[in-house]
Amino acid sequence: MLAVSGSEHPDGAIVDVGPAEVESLLSGSGCYLRAALDAEGIISAVTSVPAGATQPEVWFVEVRESRATPPAVNLVAFTGRGLPDGALLDQTAASNVGVSSTDQLGAVRWWPATGEVDQIYVSPDWRRHRIGTRLVLTAGCLAIARGWSRLWSDGQRTELGERFRDTADWRHRTADLTHLAPPMTPPISAQSEHSRNVYVGPDGPGTNTPLE
Repeated sequence: MLAVSGSEHPDGAIVDVGPAEVESLLSGSGCYLRAALDAEGIISAVTSVPAGATQPEVWFVEVRESRATPPAVNLVAFTGRGLPDGALLDQTAASNVGVSSTDQLGAVRWWPATGEVDQIYVSPDWRRHRIGTRLVLTAGCLAIARGWSRLWSDGQRTELGERFRDTADWRHRTADLTHLAPPMTPPISAQSEHSRNVYVGPDGPGTNTPLE
């Protein structure tokens, strides 16, 4: 599956293409992401096209909150640990890698039944590296591939979130600002080691605090 930017089809359209068209899309400038399936037909990676289009290379852990009301999904970004760009792990696989919540670059949380994005957060040290953009695009690609509702956002955002939205290609899927929320990154004096992290261990249900 390819996620492509262009004017040839309506926004969100799902189009069947042949091998020759796939190669043409891969060589073009409008292809964002490619979802790869493993032998069991499960999405195993969502890579940027062309390879290395975003830096640093990132991989993801999917954290599901099945018991939440309504159920939610978190996509958490990491880098390093010898994993390839775009690799998608569940919580059990992430625990085998040895990654901890404090290693995360950022995360996005949304409700798959409606597609509404609840929160986006990028660690201060990793801002201006297109981590937020990669998170949103990857989450959107997963939603379409799994038949979930397409991502969208209401008008509640922080100041950073509003600036992020104003420069995004997908801003037409967001409502105009209706409520300016306070910053989600607290002052340094008020921060704790786990103040803005998504729990990624095999036993956890999801977030322990909000995301930005």
